[in-house]
Amino acid sequence: MLYRISRVTLRRYSPASAAAITLAGVAIALLLRFVVDDWLPPGFPYLTFFPAVILTGFFLGNRAGIASALLCGLCAWYFFIAPANSFALSGGAVVALGFYVLVVGTDLALIELMRRALRQMSGEHARATQLARTNALMFHELQHRVSNNLQVIASLLKMQRRNLADPAAQAALDMASARLDMVSRVQRRLHDPNRQEIDLSALLEEMAPEILEMSGSAQDVALRLDTRPVRVSSDQSVPLALICAELIANALEHGRDGAGRLDLELRCTPAGEGRALLEVADGGPGLPEGFDLDQARSLGLRIARQFAQQLGASLTMTDRPTPGGTRASLSFPVAS
Repeated sequence: MLYRISRVTLRRYSPASAAAITLAGVAIALLLRFVVDDWLPPGFPYLTFFPAVILTGFFLGNRAGIASALLCGLCAWYFFIAPANSFALSGGAVVALGFYVLVVGTDLALIELMRRALRQMSGEHARATQLARTNALMFHELQHRVSNNLQVIASLLKMQRRNLADPAAQAALDMASARLDMVSRVQRRLHDPNRQEIDLSALLEEMAPEILEMSGSAQDVALRLDTRPVRVSSDQSVPLALICAELIANALEHGRDGAGRLDLELRCTPAGEGRALLEVADGGPGLPEGFDLDQARSLGLRIARQFAQQLGASLTMTDRPTPGGTRASLSFPVAS
């Protein structure tokens, strides 16, 4: 609002336009003073002239305000200060004119100070806008470079995989490359500095099919999504995406049925009281006897557990009573 006022107040007018507006303001003030003269008691010669001087000074600047004050003072002196229709200078006229000079001088001085403050504010606003644009450009470039670097590292891991014969080493490099790809994709979604929150559900809906494609098992997986909007911060988005990726990878490894197919369900919904729930469920054989998540030796589950601790979240894995299989549940805090 202040910025809009400053734009109107500091607008530049040509000398001819400023003179025309000033004269029009004086003429309107004089006409109004004649109109209300019959209803006013004696002693109010400047009633309509004060607003004309103030508005002229406010919108046109100090020079136009001084010109308006001189013209309005002369009109009031000639027409409305006794003796009327004369520039005679009596004792009462001196007092009235002195009062007028004091009031309009104070008004114009205050208006000039305000205009200077508005000019300074307008300059600061312009500099702040330029700085914000520069920061946005640098932020975008930084995010772009980080994403590109992560993809380069992932590509290097894939190249190194071709030189390995050990299936376990190949699987480890595949998983590391997939994790870097995941971080890179999330990072690209945060390239806008004004968009430091994302919808986790939308991210997971895009991410889950990509994980299945990268695993080469998409044709053997029946994926069901049950998601509702959940806004998370940039600090939460990468850990949550990685946790989900690790849980899906775990289901791909251990959650297949006897025919080698995977019935995979992914849920992400608000859970009330400032929390949300992320669930990955499969229709496989369920958890092994005596399974303890805290003692699990799987690298993926250890990564998921550590990120859950970092987020202040609660990660559990349980057997599904119907239709069977395993459910991994992550309850995590979100901003209200």
